Amino acid sequence: MTDMKSDPCENCGGPIKQRKVRVDHRCKGALVVVEKVPVGVCLRCGERSFDAAVLRRLDLMARGKVGSVGHISVPVADYSRAIAACK
Repeated sequence: MTDMKSDPCENCGGPIKQRKVRVDHRCKGALVVVEKVPVGVCLRCGERSFDAAVLRRLDLMARGKVGSVGHISVPVADYSRAIAACK
C-alpha cells in the first residue's frame, strides 16, 4: 500500500493512515459492497479520504461494469415505522 497523502484530516486535523476497509458504495441508485478498498482513515475521528481513481473504480463496480465475486442479502427497514413499533 502506498500512502495516499500526509496532509492532516480536513475534519479534525488528526493524522491520516492508509487502511483497507469495507465500503458500501452507491452510484446512481446502484449499491455495491466492496472489500479491501484502500482508503485514508483519520486516526482521531475516523473520517475517510478516497483517492479519485478509487472512487471511479467503485462507480464502475456499482454500475456492474466490473464483475462481482458474490452476492449478499440484507434487510431493508423504514426508520419511522421501526420507531413507531418501539413505542
